[in-house]
Amino acid sequence: MSNLILFARISKYKQEGLVEQKIIISPDGKSISTKEMEDIFERGGAYYETIFRRLEFNEVIKYIKAVGFDIGCGLNKIHSCAIGIDYRLGDMDFGYPFGANIKCSKNKEHLQLPFFSDESMDFAFSSHCLEHLSNPRKSIQEMLRVLKPGGYLALILPDMRYYPHKGEPGANPDHEWDCHPSTLIEMIKGIGECELVQIDTLHSKLEDVRLTERDRRIADYYGHSSLNFSFEGVFQKKGR
Repeated sequence: MSNLILFARISKYKQEGLVEQKIIISPDGKSISTKEMEDIFERGGAYYETIFRRLEFNEVIKYIKAVGFDIGCGLNKIHSCAIGIDYRLGDMDFGYPFGANIKCSKNKEHLQLPFFSDESMDFAFSSHCLEHLSNPRKSIQEMLRVLKPGGYLALILPDMRYYPHKGEPGANPDHEWDCHPSTLIEMIKGIGECELVQIDTLHSKLEDVRLTERDRRIADYYGHSSLNFSFEGVFQKKGR
């Protein structure tokens, strides 16, 4: 790459406010540039995965250590060492560092993880998946079943304060319930196995992020005026 082309690319990213953004790709803090992440997406055929979701992952990835899974990962697994689980496992996933590893059955009611034994995982992660299931409480119970005491459950969900409600124009017709931080807290409190570690920081932390050209294209494709409509909940399973 010539110096002139490199300078033009850097200048473009400075103008869009993106040059300082880094994508964390491992729990120990290893990061790559926004452009490098976009190149990985393009090479892997992940044409509808966004950089903005990676910036959300940045805020919880420190809890995603050792052995665990990312369920409903698509082609945007939180890091390459996580066990990716998705019902859409395909040829593109193999050899692609952020793809799925295990194909699960599609169940619109709740998650089923029969391939994991009780208390065998150090973390359980999912982003924009549980809202597609009609029984999220039972799904969380299943995730906690396989989580070790002291392990972390980290969930990212669309926030009903910033995202159209179920059945409204612009909402994903596949969503089964409207998500809110207090709803998630009450749901997990009812299960009674976790301590709250982190809740509802994403929207404020990312409110000044400008979308890349790629992300604007994807947002327009889905009819979104913004991609900043998520909240996170991080919980630690109680020890014995």
